[in-house]
Amino acid sequence: MKKILLILAIACGSVAWGQKVSNSRISADSVLIGDQVVWSFDFTIPEGSPIGVGQYSAILASDTTIQGRVEAVSEMALDSLSVKNGIANLRARVLLTSFDSGSYTLPSPIIVYSANGKPDTLKIEPPTLYVNTIPIDTASFQPYDIKGQETYPVTFREVLPWILLGVLVLLIIWGILRFIAMKKKNRNFFGKKIQVDPPHIAALKKLEKIRSDKLWQSGKYKAYYTGITDTVREYIESRYAFGAMEKTSSEIMDSLKDKQIDEKVLSDLGEMFSLADLVKFAKHVPTEQESEKAIPVAVNFVNFAYMQQLQQNESNLKEGK
Repeated sequence: MKKILLILAIACGSVAWGQKVSNSRISADSVLIGDQVVWSFDFTIPEGSPIGVGQYSAILASDTTIQGRVEAVSEMALDSLSVKNGIANLRARVLLTSFDSGSYTLPSPIIVYSANGKPDTLKIEPPTLYVNTIPIDTASFQPYDIKGQETYPVTFREVLPWILLGVLVLLIIWGILRFIAMKKKNRNFFGKKIQVDPPHIAALKKLEKIRSDKLWQSGKYKAYYTGITDTVREYIESRYAFGAMEKTSSEIMDSLKDKQIDEKVLSDLGEMFSLADLVKFAKHVPTEQESEKAIPVAVNFVNFAYMQQLQQNESNLKEGK
């Protein structure tokens, strides 16, 4: 609609000028470069008449007298003030700015409406806008080079956060180093000696924990036998100094054959390992008797190996080794 009426108003030379605009004003007659002003005016048209407004930025761009010197920050907008006795009172507003000093007569906007079925335009007396630069006292004016970067003394408040950060980093590093050093000495962070159970006591405690958990009674056979065999493997590694955790059950039994272990203890241990392999890898469901026997077999082996170690230590003492 706006484009059609705009073309119609420009193209039709026979169009008569309509009613005069009232209350035309700008918010400031004189402004500095870059400032913004509002030009507004009121006008009336018949109620319900279609109306079109041309783009004021295009009008400014096409006016050779101020082309590029005055710009529309926003396009012209219409507000309805009142409607009375079939007459609509409207207000038009446009926001302008300029970045070039001078005196500029603003071009008339194009506002077209339909009166009695015929297009008509508004006659608008445009104001003059004065754009000024910042005044300079030429008598005392003297150009200078760009000033160098200003430096200010560093205050304690500015340095304090970095000092605190540095202290925190040093404390963290010290804490890590102390933890590592104390761990090597079998002590806690505060230097207190950590009491570590001997291997056979640690193994017996783990076996007792597995028994009290009642895993096989609740159908957790794999967890039950895995816990028992892993505990025995860890003790074998400590007692006989070979990698039992990485060996298969048969390899462990082969490595124990020359350790002078009681034949019955060794046989029961081998049967328990074989049964555990069936449970873990073949989903075998052991009998109640087999499950009840597993922990006593492991306990007997740990006790025998420990007693054997004591006897060997006594023998070595007697021989002066």
